[in-house]
Amino acid sequence: MLENARKQGASIFVYLIFCLLIVIFVINFSPGSRSGGGCTSSANSIVQVDGNEVSQSSYHVYYSTPYNGGTGSQKRYFALEQLIRKELLAQEAERRNLRVTNEMVEEEIKKGHFYIGGERVPIPQIFDENGYWNMNAFSRWVANHNVSRRSYEGEQARGMLAYVMAQLLQDSVQISRDEALQHYLFENNTVQYDVVSFKADAYRTAMKLTDADVDRFLTGHGSEVEARFKADERTYKGTKPALKLRQIFIAKLEEPKPEPPPAAGSAAGSAAGSAAGSAAAGSAAGSAAAGSASAPKPADKAKPADKAKPDDKTAKAGDKKPQDKPVEKKPVGMKIEEAKAKLEAARTAIAGGKQKFAEAAKQLNTDEAMKWSGGDVGWRTADNAMLGEKAVSDAVKTLKPGEMTPVITTDKGAYLVIAEAKREGDLKYDDVKHEIARELARDVWSKEAAKRAAISALEKARGGTGLNLDQLYEKEQAPQNPNMDIQQLLNDPNMSDEDKKRIIEMLMKQQQQGKSGAIVVESKDQLAGWYAQADGPKGSATGSAAGSAGAGSAAAKPAKPEPKVPAADVTPSKDQLPEFADVQKPTVARFGPSPRGAPMPGVGSSKEAINALFEELSAGMLAKRVYEGESGFIVMQLISRSQPKVDDFEKDADRLIEELRKERGASFLKEWVLERCEKLVKDNRIRVNPGLTRDTDDKGNPLPTTYKPCMYLR
Repeated sequence: MLENARKQGASIFVYLIFCLLIVIFVINFSPGSRSGGGCTSSANSIVQVDGNEVSQSSYHVYYSTPYNGGTGSQKRYFALEQLIRKELLAQEAERRNLRVTNEMVEEEIKKGHFYIGGERVPIPQIFDENGYWNMNAFSRWVANHNVSRRSYEGEQARGMLAYVMAQLLQDSVQISRDEALQHYLFENNTVQYDVVSFKADAYRTAMKLTDADVDRFLTGHGSEVEARFKADERTYKGTKPALKLRQIFIAKLEEPKPEPPPAAGSAAGSAAGSAAGSAAAGSAAGSAAAGSASAPKPADKAKPADKAKPDDKTAKAGDKKPQDKPVEKKPVGMKIEEAKAKLEAARTAIAGGKQKFAEAAKQLNTDEAMKWSGGDVGWRTADNAMLGEKAVSDAVKTLKPGEMTPVITTDKGAYLVIAEAKREGDLKYDDVKHEIARELARDVWSKEAAKRAAISALEKARGGTGLNLDQLYEKEQAPQNPNMDIQQLLNDPNMSDEDKKRIIEMLMKQQQQGKSGAIVVESKDQLAGWYAQADGPKGSATGSAAGSAGAGSAAAKPAKPEPKVPAADVTPSKDQLPEFADVQKPTVARFGPSPRGAPMPGVGSSKEAINALFEELSAGMLAKRVYEGESGFIVMQLISRSQPKVDDFEKDADRLIEELRKERGASFLKEWVLERCEKLVKDNRIRVNPGLTRDTDDKGNPLPTTYKPCMYLR
């Protein structure tokens, strides 16, 4: 009896232990378990989104997928952001009682679909050459994600749920026919315009910056210099040994090559070419003059330029511009023996205290900028000074402050370098303020010089000359397309009008597909070609024929434009600028017809300038102010503006409505995800495993954490 009681007690004890283990297992390892409030996430958790834990298996899929194109830390950040996006959408789907079954997941796998971050993309090479789904290819695909097939399918079920929710949100956006029409008219309104650009880089290259100029900049812009130091202070810690160097370089004199004798008949050919060129130029000038005469005058009637008579203007447009006499370029440099002798003499004088190195550099350097700076090349790393010639860089490695290299001759010329100072380790503000000021001075003053030149040019153009920009400035040569001579094709008498129409449509389609550029019109009915622009707009362009038809027809008013952007400050500063070498006079470039976009060719992303072209200026009108572009300052003049016809919209209304609906739906989805993500971050409801956000430098030292949830969802 006692033995039976003992056995029964032992059985109950074992049973209780077994139940306790089951409970512990369920609590800790149940998939999809939620942890509320401030509970610590399990070791398997990568990120918590509103209490729901995302497992390592999901992270492996998002990190290893070929659709994650990041490298290093960016690869981790992409995976985290897409996991957060997926969870936000999947949780909303669950709140709306949406479900995804295993059968649905298997069906999508057989269709070759892969779900990531709430989007659906194809599995690469999942179908064989006969179009059949390939099991071996799928197995390799799963294995490459470092998860089991069961984990992969579970992750895909969650991703598919997020995708369904994303589609519901996008499809909830509706676009009316009238709204699509207004958008079409607003976006496809086109302008043709001239731009004269004053680029800061040109003035930076021509700047003759002296030590006195740097001191003056430091006095007037000390706060900016100090702010730059604080921003880059980390780069001045633990620096390698560096030398402050000055250099004298005398270029080797290149002997002029004898010109080959003229070939027979070249004179006649040249004359014929000149005649043809003159005729073409006259024709183009005449067309421009005719257009100018019929175009409305600038709105500012107080200016004498607006009172110019059409006949006078035409005469001026047709007149030949006086050609500058070709300037004979003097050969730069010396014979290498002479250059070496000059530097040897200078080295002796400097070593004997009879001359300062900077003075000799101002006299002997063949580079103008180096002359004005006294040969200052700044601080260079002693191990690799990067002075352009390996022999010169090697010669400075062992220099001590006050020491000079021997005179070094190469195929380029003769060099002499002195080390004025040496530094290493942690640098203070006073150690680096002059070099920071030098770089900032080049940036600030080159931009200021370009601004002043643009303001001066606008004042001249509005000062009573009666001339347009294309008459005040030489025309910029349009880039040629080696793959297609558009003009030759369009002038081919054997080509049908239908074929020519298809060519023009193809050019417009290039812009619609995001290939930026402009269709250049030489005259009213003559299309010259489509030229690619690095900063051109996306969208369609209107050809000359369409533009001419649209200009004279009645059309509905465009959609309400964006709010006016306050004008940026384009008034000159009070800074005394350094001297500049001669800067080549800018050219005028004609762009368009181009639709509204950002950026626009020649203008960049300046909303003020874009608004002026589409809303403020009338045809033939010169802009009343200078605008800041991406590389400098611009003066511009509107040539023409045209608007598409309502009939053109009606021909393709269904497609245009659907395209706009998809565009607006995608924007709505992006805003929806970002808004929820940022709210959860604010409420501390998104928590990322800190091990995935830690970064180190090459030496293993920790770097500041740059990742913040939602940063890639903007």
